[in-house]
Amino acid sequence: MTAQSFLFSFLLFLDIQIESIEQSGFYKMLVEKYPQISEGWQEAENMNPEVQELTKLTGLNFDDLIGFNLVVEGLDGMAKASEEGRAPKLGSELEFIVCAKVKGKLDPKKLFAFMLEKLEEEKGLAERKKVEESIKITDQVSKMSVPAELLGKENTSTGLLIAIKQGKKLSEIKLGVPTKVNASLKAKDEKIPLACLDVMAKDRQVTFAISVDPAVWERPEFGANQQNPLFAGLANSVKGIREFGLSISFRDQSLGFEVCVTCKDTQSALGLWTVAQGGLGMAQLAMAKEGGQAPAILSRIKTQAVEKNVFVRLDLLEEDLKELERMEFLPQQNASSGTNKAPVDSDSMVGQKAPDIDTKFLDGSSFTLAGQKGKVVVLDFWATWCGPCVRALPELATVAKGFSSDQVILVAVNQGEAKKVISPFLKQKNLKDLIVALDRNENIGEKYKVQGIPKTVVIDSKGVIRYVHVGYSSGMGERLKTEIKSLLKE
Repeated sequence: MTAQSFLFSFLLFLDIQIESIEQSGFYKMLVEKYPQISEGWQEAENMNPEVQELTKLTGLNFDDLIGFNLVVEGLDGMAKASEEGRAPKLGSELEFIVCAKVKGKLDPKKLFAFMLEKLEEEKGLAERKKVEESIKITDQVSKMSVPAELLGKENTSTGLLIAIKQGKKLSEIKLGVPTKVNASLKAKDEKIPLACLDVMAKDRQVTFAISVDPAVWERPEFGANQQNPLFAGLANSVKGIREFGLSISFRDQSLGFEVCVTCKDTQSALGLWTVAQGGLGMAQLAMAKEGGQAPAILSRIKTQAVEKNVFVRLDLLEEDLKELERMEFLPQQNASSGTNKAPVDSDSMVGQKAPDIDTKFLDGSSFTLAGQKGKVVVLDFWATWCGPCVRALPELATVAKGFSSDQVILVAVNQGEAKKVISPFLKQKNLKDLIVALDRNENIGEKYKVQGIPKTVVIDSKGVIRYVHVGYSSGMGERLKTEIKSLLKE
């Protein structure tokens, strides 16, 4: 079954109120205990040259971002795309609009000029002029259009419209299909036709909601298996689902999670609630150890059926964080520093032959893992936007310099970025001597099962993976030094 064969009409809504989140007591506590939560965003702004250029030219700063929302609508015509085995066309089969709110006023001339410059670099001067002619700037609303032919006629039947709406205290940037953007500019508060939005927590700052086409449940894979009563009950219950919603509320003392499922009628909702309640009870029993009891956080999950809606709610408290740390869902707050004892790894690749690598270094020269036999090879998968990666690289580089280059090599395998992004970053961070290998398509990362970065893989002189570490913690340099020394003694 291809991805295209599963296309149905839908309506998706996402809203994140950044300023409100940052002002909440629970968020402030999280950042204090886990500073890495906010550092990735800051590093993206500070390290990416294009982001820095945009900030310098336009005054648009991440710190000024109040919030944003996205609306995507899959129209009935998506069924045709499904039949033809292709992606839906923008405009006739798929529509979207994304809106961002920022503090203060923006300079539309500078912002459009920045976009035009990037367009000229990619498409040429002629295409830039086409877009430049569409610009209209006024005191309140400024617009710039991107024609359909520039996006590719096989992918779209409409162009895109970029609009900047100025207010007294804030500005709005809107991007999407022209009909959606123009309608949004006229409406004060656009009503999203999703029922679950009206019943979820009013103090939420993160909202995700999507409608479900009833035709989805008619597919064979959702048919009830009468030989398995539990699955049969679940299959029959989900067929009544029409909307799915998720909300997150950052409060002063807690973090509220809420799932809302809207069904076609109260009977369907009651059936789904019964299945949810049963599943929750089974989970509590499964996680409770013999002679003990389930984690406290699990016991506070509540389910409720109200008319056509089924709710699952949880309030995460500060004391729950320690329990999540113990269960390894969160990093430890106080990682030991300078320890000589390396943690035991359970990564499935440990003990396996390292997959071969054939790529280019940043300077254009070739790199193969096979050519490094006899050396301990440390592969560090990273990216410039990754805050923990930025903290880890200098520490790893210092350790590698403490060994002979004939014995140890550290290769920083960049994930998905271009030379024009990496080179200025290395210069700015004084890491010009770092050996960087390129992995633009992340094929190497896939071979090494990279799902999160930084990921550090230590390979012995025989080409066998001996240690794997994911994430950053203080003292990781000493840990790596200990591991390398033990391998060199073998």
